[in-house]
Amino acid sequence: MKSKKMFNEKPRSGFKLTDTLILLVVLAVLVLFFSLMNKQFIAYNNISTMLRNMVLTGVLALGLTPLMIARGLDISFGASISLSSVVVAQLYTNGINLWVALLIGVLIATLVGLINGLLIENFNLIPIIATLGTMAILQALALVVSDSRSVSILTDELYFFATKSFLKIPIPIYVLVILIIAYWFILSFTKTGRVIYLVGANPKVATLSGIKTKKVKILLYMFMGIAAGIATVIIVSLTGVGMPYHGAKLSLPTLSAVVLGGISLAGGSGTVWGTMVGVLIVTVIFNGLSVLNVPSYYIQIFQGLALILIVATYEIRNKAALAR
Repeated sequence: MKSKKMFNEKPRSGFKLTDTLILLVVLAVLVLFFSLMNKQFIAYNNISTMLRNMVLTGVLALGLTPLMIARGLDISFGASISLSSVVVAQLYTNGINLWVALLIGVLIATLVGLINGLLIENFNLIPIIATLGTMAILQALALVVSDSRSVSILTDELYFFATKSFLKIPIPIYVLVILIIAYWFILSFTKTGRVIYLVGANPKVATLSGIKTKKVKILLYMFMGIAAGIATVIIVSLTGVGMPYHGAKLSLPTLSAVVLGGISLAGGSGTVWGTMVGVLIVTVIFNGLSVLNVPSYYIQIFQGLALILIVATYEIRNKAALAR
C-alpha cells in the first residue's frame, strides 16, 4: 500500500520556482551584458544563427533529461553523432537516396543508445565508464569510415531545412519546440513520467511497485540515441558535411545545460523547462563570447570551469538541505 501511494504521488522536483527565477534573471543579465558590449549580439542575423545552433544542444539536452532523472548518464552521444554523420555522408556520396541515408544515420545512433542501455543495465556497469568506452570506440569508427576527413553532402534539400525560416523563425526551431512540448507532456502528465521520476528517486521502491527499472532505463538510453540521431540530421543540414569530429564539442555544453537547469546527479528531480533555460544560458554565453572574439580554447576552458562550479554548487546545496 505504501509503495502504491508513492507511485501515485506527483513527481518530485529539486528545481524550485526560485531557482527558475534566478536562472531567468541570470539569462536576462547575460543578454544585457553582451548587448552592451557589442550591438552585433542583438542583430537579427546573429540571433537567428544563435537559435539554429541552440537546436543541437536543445535536442540533446532533452534526450538527456529523462535519462539523468532516472539516474542514467550518457557521454557518448557526441561520438555517436560523429559516426552517424560520416556514415550518412558516405552513403549519399555512393548513390544512396538522401532520406534513406539520413534514416540509416538515425538508426545507427538509436542502436548505439540501445547498446549502451543493455550493457549498463544487464552488466551493472557504471554509466560514465561504460559510455566513455563506447565513446572511444565510436570515435575510432568515425575516423575509419571517413578516412579521417570531412565528406561533403551537396544537396539543396538539406540546405532548405537548415537555412530557411517561417515567420522569421528558423525551421529547426520548430522541431525543437515540438520536442519540448512532447517531453514536457510525457514527464508532467503521464504514467511514464511518474515512473521515470520514481525510478530516479528510489529504484528499490520502484522495483517493489512492480516497475521493471532495467527495462525503463534501457528504453531511456535508446531515446537518448534517437535524440543523437535527430541532432545528426540537424548538424549535417547546417554544415553540409559529415565529419569524424562533428559531435566532439557537443558533450560539454549539453551536460552543462542539463545540470545548470536543475537535473540532480542523484536522480529523481528536474524539469524540461529548467533544462531549456540552462540551454539558453549556455548558448548565450558561447555566442556572446564568440561575438566578442574570445578564442575558442578560452571558451572551452570557461565551459569546463562552469560545469565544475555548477555541479559543486548543487552538491553543496543538496548536502545542506539534507543536514537541516
